[in-house]
Amino acid sequence: MKKAVFVIAALVVFTSFTFAQASVGAWGRGIIVPVAGGEDMVMNTQASWGGAPRIGVTISGSSDNVGFQLDFNGDNDGIGAGDQQKIWVKLFDMLTISVGRVLDDTLRGNAVFGAWNWVRYDVIDGEDAIFVRVRDQVTTYHGSNAVIALAPVEGAYIYASWYNILGTSALIEDNLPLGQFGGGYTIEGIGQIRVQYLGLPPAVDEDWGIINAAFKLTMVEGLVIDIGGGIPTDSDQAGGLTALIALYASYAMDALTIHVYGDVRMYDEDMVGEDYTLGFTIAGGVDYSMEGGIGINADIRYKNDVGTGYGVTPGGYEDGTVSGMVGVTMGFSNGLVGIGLELTTGNFAGLGIIKADASDMVICVPIRLEYWF
Repeated sequence: MKKAVFVIAALVVFTSFTFAQASVGAWGRGIIVPVAGGEDMVMNTQASWGGAPRIGVTISGSSDNVGFQLDFNGDNDGIGAGDQQKIWVKLFDMLTISVGRVLDDTLRGNAVFGAWNWVRYDVIDGEDAIFVRVRDQVTTYHGSNAVIALAPVEGAYIYASWYNILGTSALIEDNLPLGQFGGGYTIEGIGQIRVQYLGLPPAVDEDWGIINAAFKLTMVEGLVIDIGGGIPTDSDQAGGLTALIALYASYAMDALTIHVYGDVRMYDEDMVGEDYTLGFTIAGGVDYSMEGGIGINADIRYKNDVGTGYGVTPGGYEDGTVSGMVGVTMGFSNGLVGIGLELTTGNFAGLGIIKADASDMVICVPIRLEYWF
């Protein structure tokens, strides 16, 4: 532990002397749950997604044409790799090549609000709900990847990414189908269109992936509407999923921001049965900023049975789930503290609450601490 801390400190000093533009940044979130449960009550310390509180640090350095990024997490009484560890080189203004563990959020389509930033419900939509970032599968399958990004004209962004899963074949014929290829174009004053193909590891001996497309409307001041969809090339390997359509909208006016989210998931009757061919979600939330750094967050969400995975995958909730929360935060220059109340007929990430009945309502009282530098 002490050796790891010394190495990180040495890297910080080294980068500060070596690079024209060196920086150390940080983000972390920890949640204290003094009480949560239903039939039985539990307590915990965790991150929003479960697991240990996130204590993150980023070291980066760059010149005009070369740079690196190294993310660390100090979770679980030890130092580990964070989201990205990458080298990038810009050959000229329009072409950038990166290698390592590379994530690119340039065209990403999120639907993040409410409980996503507190203790998440165990069935919740948020990041990548509309358009998946490059290359999200690196974190899922624990490998390395390369990204070639091209910006040929104003508003255009094109990329190609492929990755190697640790401990698997390095043959081109096995790795090239795992590629992610796509791009987007921003139409000034109107919005942004994106399309991509995500290759996925085969569940059987056939290559497959998902075609993902989205359009973000930004022509009205304060209003963002992002609608996207995904179609798997093999519904059998996608668990019977034939299509997904999702929409996220936010409207900001002065101190108030309103969020709306919904999705529809369609399944092949031959795979899941006629009672489980349609899943859907509807959700809404508000953020309100008050004087003195006080903020209020709230959301309410409903998923039907198939929307939670019932009848489609192991688990899920036969009666669907109803969830809601309200939280109050006090903001500071580099962080915040807050307390909330959350309710769901499902469960909460990381808590493993025991319920007398699957449809019972359970509660959670999160105390949220967060920093950024």
